[in-house]
Amino acid sequence: MHSRATHDVEEMPYKWIPSSQPHKWFSPDYTHLWRCADSSCVLSKAEVQDLRTYDIEQFYAPEPDPCGQYVHGVKQELTENQKKRLLSSTSIHEVHTLLKTAFSYAVDWDLIHKSPTPREAPKINTEERTIWDERTMLAALQTIENPALHLAVHMSMILSLREGEILGLQPGDLDFDAADGRGTISVNKALQRADKVALSKIDPTQIYHTFPDRRVGSKSSLILKRTKTKKSNRILYMTKPLKEELLAWLEKMKQDEQSAPEKYSNCGQLFRLPDGLPIAPDVLTKWYRMWRAEHPEFEKIVFHGLRHSSATYQLLQSGGDFKSVQGNTGHATATVLMDTYAHTQDKPRLELTEKIEADFYSQNVGSKPGSAPEKQNLPDASQITPEVMLTVVRQMNPEQRREFTRLLFA
Repeated sequence: MHSRATHDVEEMPYKWIPSSQPHKWFSPDYTHLWRCADSSCVLSKAEVQDLRTYDIEQFYAPEPDPCGQYVHGVKQELTENQKKRLLSSTSIHEVHTLLKTAFSYAVDWDLIHKSPTPREAPKINTEERTIWDERTMLAALQTIENPALHLAVHMSMILSLREGEILGLQPGDLDFDAADGRGTISVNKALQRADKVALSKIDPTQIYHTFPDRRVGSKSSLILKRTKTKKSNRILYMTKPLKEELLAWLEKMKQDEQSAPEKYSNCGQLFRLPDGLPIAPDVLTKWYRMWRAEHPEFEKIVFHGLRHSSATYQLLQSGGDFKSVQGNTGHATATVLMDTYAHTQDKPRLELTEKIEADFYSQNVGSKPGSAPEKQNLPDASQITPEVMLTVVRQMNPEQRREFTRLLFA
């Protein structure tokens, strides 16, 4: 009797999904999600045919494992700080989605009879995002001295751009004459670092360009790729200060090239180092963390938190116009935006409470309980004369007259 071939669970995302949906799962998704799954020894080296629903549910346990606890099934020695980096509920939920997809193909291809993936996905523990209000954003921006970091932070705060989208911009994406001279920015690419093994498995049309390695033996590559979703491709409008900063940055790049043309390597990106090479995401993150360490007066948020702060600010400024803000942020749908940001800011709710307080307790309910308050046609304050004042006093109810008399002779 013919026996079925055995496969490690670890092989699944690289072997099965790419052949069926290479356009759906991109390299960083593989790398991130499988590193999460690899944190559990039960999942990382188990054979597909032997994996049980119980095993996967242990991975979903309430007490999450530290990130990187296992690598290819081998337990790692972690430092105390590394032990504190636990898998988030979001990461575990994403691994569930990956496993569910992979095992469904395993069933279709007769590798297993039934998928061991639990019927119910693990719950995501939603926590309130730490964000800055508009005053904090501007104050923080004014303290940044690194020109490249200042521009990147400025663009994230004003345009709600993701880090990869900012670094993926090219000079040709800027049109300073569009929109009657206001200027526009076309977002249609993202810069990202990806695992080389994963890159070899995915749809090559997802990648526009792979930059040369700067280190011999590097296991990852810096790539220019398509944006996260179709909705991520968008046209954004410049503010005047941002437009001026972009023009100054382009002039700086020109001067960098002219000062040392023999050492300059034009990478084609808007964000470049003085030698013309691209600014990688890890470099920008390093600069941001250094600035954050120098300015403890600002509440600690990650770079992506600037995008959350910007989206929240835009929602407040637009009066809750989710559809318009979605056009700026590039979220897949307005519903996603609403679910993400509807409860991240208390300011509108506080203002609503103040309005209710001012209106509710100032009502004149009259002498009869439950009766509607009388409508009083009071004149505008700017038109008050002695005759008008007398008319107003005559229209007052007894309680108002007593209060008026008290104030008059106080």
